[in-house]
Amino acid sequence: MPLYYIDTFDGTAILDDEGTELADLDAARDHVRVVLTKLMGEEAGIDERSRCRADVRDASGRRVLEASLVLTVNSCP
Repeated sequence: MPLYYIDTFDGTAILDDEGTELADLDAARDHVRVVLTKLMGEEAGIDERSRCRADVRDASGRRVLEASLVLTVNSCP
């Protein structure tokens, strides 16, 4: 299976230097959803607006997918 590298950004850049074996780009897409959801859960309650992003690279280092997740919480009058 091919290796995909998932770099995450949530105010701090974490560059993946190990990679994850995934069947294909669709599997990488599913995996990055899980990664971002977990990352956002770790940030819950920090700000009224939280954002995290991930870039997915293939084994050659080429960026093949990018994803972001934004959570906005506003008070109602």
